[in-house]
Amino acid sequence: MELTEEQLTPINSDSKNKLILAGPGTGKSYTILGFILDLINNKAVNPNNIIVLTFTRAATAELKKKIEEKIDSSKGLPGVFTLHGFALRQLMKNSRNIKQLPDNFVIADDYEERQIIKEDLKKLLNIQHIDEVKELFIRLSANWETLNADRTGWESNFDKPEFIGAWNRHREIYGYVLRSELVYQFKNLLVQEPKANIDGPIHNLIVDEYQDLNRCDLLVVSKLIERGANIFCAGDDDQSIYGFRYAEPEGIRNFKNDIPLSKEFVIKECRRCDKLILDFALKVIRQDYKRLPKDLISVTGKEGEYHILHFQDQLKEADKIAEIINSLKTIKNIQFNDIIILLRNDRYNMFSNVIKDKLQKHQIPISSDIDFNMFFDSPNGRYLVAMLKFLKNSENDLAIRTLLQLTPGIGDVTIGSIYNYADMNNLRFAKVINEINQGKVVEFHNHKLIDTIAEIMTYKDRFNNNDLNLSDLLKELFSVIPNCGHDFISYIDRFIKIFEINSIDDFIYNIIEYLEPNQNNDVEPDGVRIMTMHKAKGLSASAVFIVGVEDEIIPGRNKPEEERRLLYVSLTRARNYLFLTYCEGRSGQQHHSGHFSETNTRRNISRYIRDIPNINPVVGEKFTL
Repeated sequence: MELTEEQLTPINSDSKNKLILAGPGTGKSYTILGFILDLINNKAVNPNNIIVLTFTRAATAELKKKIEEKIDSSKGLPGVFTLHGFALRQLMKNSRNIKQLPDNFVIADDYEERQIIKEDLKKLLNIQHIDEVKELFIRLSANWETLNADRTGWESNFDKPEFIGAWNRHREIYGYVLRSELVYQFKNLLVQEPKANIDGPIHNLIVDEYQDLNRCDLLVVSKLIERGANIFCAGDDDQSIYGFRYAEPEGIRNFKNDIPLSKEFVIKECRRCDKLILDFALKVIRQDYKRLPKDLISVTGKEGEYHILHFQDQLKEADKIAEIINSLKTIKNIQFNDIIILLRNDRYNMFSNVIKDKLQKHQIPISSDIDFNMFFDSPNGRYLVAMLKFLKNSENDLAIRTLLQLTPGIGDVTIGSIYNYADMNNLRFAKVINEINQGKVVEFHNHKLIDTIAEIMTYKDRFNNNDLNLSDLLKELFSVIPNCGHDFISYIDRFIKIFEINSIDDFIYNIIEYLEPNQNNDVEPDGVRIMTMHKAKGLSASAVFIVGVEDEIIPGRNKPEEERRLLYVSLTRARNYLFLTYCEGRSGQQHHSGHFSETNTRRNISRYIRDIPNINPVVGEKFTL
């Protein structure tokens, strides 16, 4: 794609630091790619001195691929990472100089965090419900993201200070770092270790989705600028929807004040949304009086269509959605995999199940959306991951713990006893296991435990064959995984193919990155996609349905202006056809969804739509395409 004049303007500018305000569909990614290519091809910048930070693994993979296609890789390649991935890389490079973190630490993935760390803390603190433990970890993360953890004595002021003490001791014994603390610990490294060995030197720092940075992230960027980096960032305050991780639009709105020698550029030409869809979306977002002005215009050359449909209940709503989708296919030749249905939330699948039932009755394919999360949560999937982690690092405490935990005959009492022994003797969990295997610790008489430990320790020699490629290694590992059938092997093959995995490191990295919440599935859709509004960011489709646009559901529980931005992001996923639906009443599980009232159960269209002049919803049952 050839860059437009407005996309070339920031690339050609002599300004030291640049912010590109790029609305939806304006070619932000192409502008970033154009800037990178200009640095390398026209300004002779060493690719090794360019770092690009993105916020999803999908964006990282896509940008890497495009860069590799456009430049001569023999001169090196720019480093393209998620912010968390970049932070992890720098922490690992400097692990010996970080006294606050365990020696030889590993990153706990989602399974380890849920099934080991949180469950252990529940028992250690005699907490009755796991939800209370989850809430404590959310508060802990909030202290990192808001930099409250930089305040002296923050631990003692924590709502449950004994939780901090128990967690600190637990991480020492198991030698892990939480994914949610990676950026904060990287920030500490930059602040406390001026001579820390950071990738680069970074001459050009490129940051995508700048509006998604929280206070901790922004401080990291500031410290990298202090180290000599020029910054080129792109984003849109209208698309700031991650308040749950304390990312606020003020970060991008204050860019020119916070970053010295900076200049702001606006890209206005939208190549995604047809005119009527974009104009409607702008009527929604322009109600936010604090937003940075961006007079977007559609340049698709098409009018497009948007429709607001109201129904008596969710059954009529779902039935009509299915009917419209079939009409889109037969009349407009829109393929099923180019259609997205968006939901504000879908707890217990209460909304999606009704819609899926109607789609299936109309013989409309639903995207299979391979759930690798569920697969790697299964005993066999987790056993394989733990094996690979153990082979990568035979002192990986969490991996060894997982292998023991998944072995029948070794229960919580035995594992708890090993933990207590490690605690009393100031040892790591893996060290105790090694000493049991060597006969140095004789307190444990569980023969199943002793035999299992001995077997695990043989894996190091049995499978650590440097001549084996990943495929051959996996075939060897399948031989020791219980009940490892054809379906299991097929899933692994698909995972490797989809994410282009070539090594144990790649496998482990993708487990950590892929299982991160709010990441899009990278799998090509094979039918109609149904997802929550947050997960649609970065996606687009010819036709988009936004279901349940009711004041009782939208706004949700976030700040009202963030809810408006979330709706705006959802509206601008549509290229040619946009449908908003709402019901006068909902029954069953959906009756209690949102801010419902037992005294007044009638539902109303969302205030964000209601406040637009000349909006005329159509009775859904009477609508025809």
